[in-house]
Amino acid sequence: MNDTARQYDAVIREALVTHSDLGETARELDRDADLYAIGLTSLHSVRVLLSVEDTLGIEIPEQHVGRALFSSIGHFADVLLDITGAPSGAAR
Repeated sequence: MNDTARQYDAVIREALVTHSDLGETARELDRDADLYAIGLTSLHSVRVLLSVEDTLGIEIPEQHVGRALFSSIGHFADVLLDITGAPSGAAR
């Protein structure tokens, strides 16, 4: 994982800590853990999305917004890398 991927991972985790019921456990989650399976709700996903967009100063295109975006922290970070054009670096 490169520095940009780490940054996105950290931003997503902080948004999950602050804007979902996952709380501090979000800091320790496996990057591939299914966020909905561990308790993320659709309301919280909207709050997390808005927080990530605000923190990074970007808007995630509509075609990327949906349940699949939150399938895992790793997937969300990969989408951010893709839409920002940042290199993905080494495999997770």
